[in-house]
Amino acid sequence: MKVILLEDVVGAGRAGDVVDVASGYARNKLLPSGIAIEASKTNMRTLEHRRAKIAAKKTADKEMAQVLADQLNGKQVGFTAKAGESGKLFGSITAHDIVQAVEENLGFELDRRKFLLDAPLKEVGLHEVRYRIYPEVEAIVKVRIAADGAPVPEETLPAEEGPKDTYSDEILDAEEGETLYTYEAPEPEAEPEAEPELEAEPEAEPEAEPEPEAEPETPAEEEEETQNG
Repeated sequence: MKVILLEDVVGAGRAGDVVDVASGYARNKLLPSGIAIEASKTNMRTLEHRRAKIAAKKTADKEMAQVLADQLNGKQVGFTAKAGESGKLFGSITAHDIVQAVEENLGFELDRRKFLLDAPLKEVGLHEVRYRIYPEVEAIVKVRIAADGAPVPEETLPAEEGPKDTYSDEILDAEEGETLYTYEAPEPEAEPEAEPELEAEPEAEPEAEPEPEAEPETPAEEEEETQNG
């Protein structure tokens, strides 16, 4: 089925193109959403007028994108993060982190999907990240990552750790005028203190056996003692 695209469609064509697509795709997706119109005789007659309007809109969109690119290009945001002796981060800086830092520090509202990052940033240093605003219009955002405090010994770093989205301890860099975000490494859990050993109670000494009572004297023995006395 032939349709006239009113917007750019990935894999089909650019706005203003007359393309041949599957009938189901056209009737279920392109036509109901207003992305395209049927290439009828009437629509074809008005195509040139539409193409002129589309071209004007493209020009206006590109000019606005260029204005943003000029304002954003070369701007810098900074982060501090725990890092090993080789400069490898204890974690990573993602496109989401950069978008939030740019918005809070520079005042630009950006789309993280437009940052051309192959992978999150995982090393200290200055990184230049491309931000595609419009086809053929890009800006470079500089991301400076500094180690926070003393390097972390390499053997304590995890083999792989997902990106972190939370910040803590905002620091204001007076020279650069930018906000730095510090990642706090989790504190190791303290080992439980050993319970003091209980002292053994001394064994009780056996009680002394009572002495046997003297047998009472008989009358004869009493008389003999009297005589002797």
